[in-house]
Amino acid sequence: MTTMKDLTRVLLLTCLLPTGLSVKKQSVFVYSRLGGVTLLPCTGLPSNPDCSLISWTFFKGGHVRYTEEVSGGEVRMDSDKSSRLSITSNCSLTIRDLRVDDAGSYVCLQGVNSMTDVYLSILTITSQSTISDLQPGGNLTLNCILFTYYDVGSCRSYSSMFNLSWAAADGTLLQPEDNRYELIGRSRCSITLVTHLRRGDNNRVWRCQVTTKGNIRAAFQDFTSRFLFEDAPTALVPSADVSCPVHLPISRITLCVALPIMVIIVGVCTKRGDRRRAKTSAAGIELQEVHC
Repeated sequence: MTTMKDLTRVLLLTCLLPTGLSVKKQSVFVYSRLGGVTLLPCTGLPSNPDCSLISWTFFKGGHVRYTEEVSGGEVRMDSDKSSRLSITSNCSLTIRDLRVDDAGSYVCLQGVNSMTDVYLSILTITSQSTISDLQPGGNLTLNCILFTYYDVGSCRSYSSMFNLSWAAADGTLLQPEDNRYELIGRSRCSITLVTHLRRGDNNRVWRCQVTTKGNIRAAFQDFTSRFLFEDAPTALVPSADVSCPVHLPISRITLCVALPIMVIIVGVCTKRGDRRRAKTSAAGIELQEVHC
């Protein structure tokens, strides 16, 4: 009787055992800037992984787009990113010259096992100001957008993990109490800065940065304001009551005096030449009359 109970217990435990290997998948959030270079890690692999077993897939949620970027450890040549992709020795994925369309969800797989979900977001800055606005007294309008893994400027539940802000080149946040700064249209994934420019803002760097929990800066994008005019242009209105003497350089005065004299000389020489030709012609006519 005891043997039968033990056998039943063994069979029950055998049925409860898992039939396959379970792999714990990790999620990684990566933030980078437009035009930059980023590294998407493939975690959970041994120290010397066999990258021939690795593949990378790309998913763009907003467009329901799914593509395989890497297969068998090699970048697929039919990928529209092929010229900008490479695989590292630990099977991580490097993307160069980042573009807005690169934002999305990437998955590293070892065989059929999903090892890492990497969510890539791209930080961008655009200016709504014209060149003529970039001068003391003008307004500089900069729009900072974080293109998330799901869609353009989409702020899903995970957006509480990061924060957008405007700062100086050294990372010091712009003080809101300074009335020449104004933040408009602010959301979790978009923030617009309007600045009333001063003389000292020429060649100044304005930085939009994304920070994660713990105030850790994950990525930043810079914009440099270069003035077309050092000073604000002013209208010049001549006054009849004000004497405005014109000072010309000596070379110009010499040219102005010499030019009329040369014209007179050329005219005199031309006139004398005409008289001589007229006399010579008359003499020729007289000789012809004599011989006749």
